[in-house]
Amino acid sequence: MGAVRTRPSLRSATATASLVLGWALVARADGPILHEYVPGVADEGMSLVSSGGEEPAALVYHGEVIEPPSGGALRGDERAMHAAPGDGAATEEPGRRSPVFRPDRVTSLEGEIRYFEVFTPTITPFKRVTALDGVTLDGNTPVLSLADRGPATRVEVEGAQAPSPDGRPRDRFWGSVVLDFRGGRVVPFPSVSPESRILTLRTEPPTELHLERDGAANFLAVLDRAPEGAELDGTPAGAVRVVFLTDAPRTYFGTAIPERARADALISEVPVLPARLERRALDFAASRLAVRRDTPFHVALDRLVEHFRSFEESREPPTDTGDVYWDLATGMRGICRHRAYAFVLTAQALGMMARFVQNEAHAWVEVHLPENRGWLRIDLGGAAGALAPQRTEGRPAYQPSVPDPLPRPEPYVRAQTQQRRTSEAPPEGPSSAGAAAPGDGAEGPEGTTGSEGTATSEGESDASSGPPSSFASAPAAGPHRAPRGPLELRLDTMETTRVLRGRELHVTGTARSDDVGVEGLRIEILLAPERGDGERLLGVTVSGPHGLFQTGVAVPPDVAVGDYTLVVRSPGDARVLPATAR
Repeated sequence: MGAVRTRPSLRSATATASLVLGWALVARADGPILHEYVPGVADEGMSLVSSGGEEPAALVYHGEVIEPPSGGALRGDERAMHAAPGDGAATEEPGRRSPVFRPDRVTSLEGEIRYFEVFTPTITPFKRVTALDGVTLDGNTPVLSLADRGPATRVEVEGAQAPSPDGRPRDRFWGSVVLDFRGGRVVPFPSVSPESRILTLRTEPPTELHLERDGAANFLAVLDRAPEGAELDGTPAGAVRVVFLTDAPRTYFGTAIPERARADALISEVPVLPARLERRALDFAASRLAVRRDTPFHVALDRLVEHFRSFEESREPPTDTGDVYWDLATGMRGICRHRAYAFVLTAQALGMMARFVQNEAHAWVEVHLPENRGWLRIDLGGAAGALAPQRTEGRPAYQPSVPDPLPRPEPYVRAQTQQRRTSEAPPEGPSSAGAAAPGDGAEGPEGTTGSEGTATSEGESDASSGPPSSFASAPAAGPHRAPRGPLELRLDTMETTRVLRGRELHVTGTARSDDVGVEGLRIEILLAPERGDGERLLGVTVSGPHGLFQTGVAVPPDVAVGDYTLVVRSPGDARVLPATAR
């Protein structure tokens, strides 16, 4: 038996746990099931429960068992996916793909937008339905479309235990969606990321279909042979439910931003822009953002994100000069689609490969990173308070393993706070952009440990004593950012606790700055051995109202028996500095 002890100076704030040999069992009607932890995944709290068949019996995400979605007919809180309109017109109708995006000047949003979640853990509001990466001119108006119109490639079902193809850790998600083939043999298929794989797939009723992926990584379901006969529990013939297991690289939600590459490092991937648009976009980037093609990639991305996250929703559109791109980019008014549209045109002119991505309720961007880092999802905000998620209640929200260090200007932070208050689902993390830019000093400096289980940050440093998972969540204060305040983490008093491997450890505490609770902070829970090096990340949560945080984290079964110190760390954000409590 071993105990987790804290350092003597922490006295009553000590949180201790004893780990003994053993596996946690999941109670099921047909008997207990052994947790089967997958290498490279268990360190972030994601594991599989083996069923002995092709489809796993469940996922375990941060200690919560998630069984496969139930089948059956289309329910009132979801929408089927339909074939795209035959006339090529843009659409924001739920369940349809928009083959083009044409900009508009309606820069405010009235009423409520319903978003239909299909994934568990939920990724609200980032279900990928439409990704566009090409630009054509309709008169003087740049219209987004699909650049590569060549044949789509077939997507194979790889199996639940398929190893990562490139060594990057991946997280798994259940999916459940109804496809309505009455309008055609090809129907959009929702995805988590452009680099997602399909691991398992079954249909109700049994139907012969396969999946494909086009040049912008839009997924498509193609009907090979329609199911014979009748309806499925009242679902009209032609509608097929697909229950599937998919995955996505963790780097899509947050990763280190390359610092040695130029902004145009991947310019060979960027579709050719109309010459006049390219000149206007380069002029805007140089004159308003001080960014050119030879600007370092991480600097260019930082300035682009700061500018387009600073947009304000407004009932009064920007001045109409006849150039809608220029008007949106310089006027800084608009909701999510206006920000994402102008961002993509600017980024592509600079030689950065970027995509416009949307669904029935939200639009955001994807940027391809140099140095083989893959694609990165970046949220730019916009009308978050109008979002009404469906099918999210009681389902865990996916939490990126890396917090967002890209600029978070006041309008963006205000909108994110509003979304957290109005959404039915908890937020994915301190922000939903999920991008990290660690460079020199990117790993957050530990706060100095105070008495009674508190840790207070004391100024900024480029020390890198934290674990690899702890990236600073905001760049150093610049001309557009207020200095960050000190952060104090306090753990609730706990007695020595004995914890079986595979069971949950419950952690509660508060995050405060100048005696005021800090909401929306990423809080990391780790174990540090009393002897030796190497902290182990158990899970991540987010501080709530008044700075309170509480979570249950699963202790991985491969942790060696011994004495450990409980470590609670926050990388801070644009408001507060990093801090650590032990």
